[in-house]
Amino acid sequence: MELENTAIAAGENPQEQAFSRAAILLLKGIVSRGKDEALWQDILSNQTGLQDYFRRLGLTLIIDELDEYAYLRQEENSGLPHLVPRYPLSYNLSMLLVQLRKVLAEYDRAAGSSRVVISFEDILRRMEPFLPVQINEMKYRQSVEHLVRAAMRMGFLQKIKGKDTDYEVRPILRSFVDAQWLDDFAQRLEAYEKYGQDRHADTVAENGEGEMMDELIRDDD
Repeated sequence: MELENTAIAAGENPQEQAFSRAAILLLKGIVSRGKDEALWQDILSNQTGLQDYFRRLGLTLIIDELDEYAYLRQEENSGLPHLVPRYPLSYNLSMLLVQLRKVLAEYDRAAGSSRVVISFEDILRRMEPFLPVQINEMKYRQSVEHLVRAAMRMGFLQKIKGKDTDYEVRPILRSFVDAQWLDDFAQRLEAYEKYGQDRHADTVAENGEGEMMDELIRDDD
């Protein structure tokens, strides 16, 4: 693979090594300035070269300098195999992302601090109408913890250091769960809410997390 050959050849050239490291880590997932300042600067300084390189792979490099993150978007019509992970969403995970997007919208209106932080207790409160009644509170908390871990793996939540129950809602969620995504989701929200309320009222425990949807998180711009 060209990327691997480039990485091997980059050993003696610091500029090529920086380029290869940036390309490899972008292929692995979301990059944020807060996690790696040196990597962020490498992406900015190699922006044109990285864009040209990824274009040949059917990918678009998205850089948000305001919120300080970068990621790759798959061009659906490229005819090339998918390199960017695609995440099928369950009903429960879809509802969690909608609730987190609402938190970002509330922050945008309030224009508060630089980070949007939500507590696990607040997540529990927001999700309660959409999850079925569990046998006990512990099982309900475990269900929500499972969803939170999924959102963290996708890069939309990040645990606050030193605070085990607080999470940062990462700004990149705005790009993935954007106005078009929310508009499409809103067309089905009434049915989803009825489904969630029916499950919430049903005292019979369910084994699964809900029927998997074909929906994928993506930037629909």
